[in-house]
Amino acid sequence: MNNSIQPYRNYYRQRTANQWRKTPAEHGDPSAIRPFLAGNWKMNLIPRAGVALAARIFDLCRDVKDVDMGFAPPFTGLSTLADYIEPDFLRREYGIGRNVFLLAQDTFFESKGAFTGEISADMLAAIGVDRVIIGHSDRRANLGKYFGFSSSVARRLSKDFLTHTLKRLNLRENPDKQVLATIEHLLKEEHSDVLEGLATFLEAELNERAGESDEAINRKVHAALSNGLQVIFCCGENREAHQMNETFKLLERQIRMGLEGVARHTMPDVIIAYEPLWAIGEGAKSAPLEQIKQVHDFIRNLLMDLYGEQIAAQVRILYGGNVKPDNIASMMELAGVDGALVGGASLNAFDFAKIIRFGLPD
Repeated sequence: MNNSIQPYRNYYRQRTANQWRKTPAEHGDPSAIRPFLAGNWKMNLIPRAGVALAARIFDLCRDVKDVDMGFAPPFTGLSTLADYIEPDFLRREYGIGRNVFLLAQDTFFESKGAFTGEISADMLAAIGVDRVIIGHSDRRANLGKYFGFSSSVARRLSKDFLTHTLKRLNLRENPDKQVLATIEHLLKEEHSDVLEGLATFLEAELNERAGESDEAINRKVHAALSNGLQVIFCCGENREAHQMNETFKLLERQIRMGLEGVARHTMPDVIIAYEPLWAIGEGAKSAPLEQIKQVHDFIRNLLMDLYGEQIAAQVRILYGGNVKPDNIASMMELAGVDGALVGGASLNAFDFAKIIRFGLPD
């Protein structure tokens, strides 16, 4: 990108000659699009430390009112931060307020019940949460690695487990003959290498893929919207899909299934965050600007197919994946990018303040 171009901080978006474009808007115009810079603190910071970090960021961003800021502490820090970011207090102390939003990192799709460890959308709304992140890559792709699901499946392909299972099934009335035949086939001595290889393959595959399904994410989206929470809907491809040029195919599935049943009039309450998994984490690099442009245009065109051009122009699409102070301005020059979902850099007050202040003088 041309570094001499100053990225717009408030803008309109329109589609001309089959291309999306930004045009500048006056600050305060209610019809203008405001960038959204959201910090996802993940499993970091106790409540008091979270407030201290937020206070330092606000101090570095005094009187910055032309963009929206979001803060997503762990569940334990939500109430404490909610008390601190009361709009009238922020206006008096920092000259900001109505553009600061409290985010939850996840929610559950049921309102109550025997779901130990889960938090419902109405519980979040009751303590002042404004928006909730749903479908984050940590939850889409990484859960199996930590919860042991993959190794549990692999153990079920051991000879001892299958032998025990075969005996148990033979004691049932009318057992499934196809299942019995499959187990008996796998237990034959000449197939021992196949059985061991299958167990190893499945464990590796589930480690890579086990996580929240598109169906579960869709239910969470509806639960959040029905309780008055705005949604930050995350989508993105893993390294394998990226290498096999299946990015658009995967994204279309995630978006169509994740937003299924979301009405057109509700879409202004949805923000989409594109986060390629291969560009996230220590040692990774941000996606190239050209790819970010192509993917954001693809998502916006898909939204146009689903909801019409007006909604597609208005819905904010963020980028997430190694967003830093030195690359945010270039990203914001792109017509399809409306902000960022920031991980590690949001834990550093100076870095996140620089991201929030993109395009402004130091």
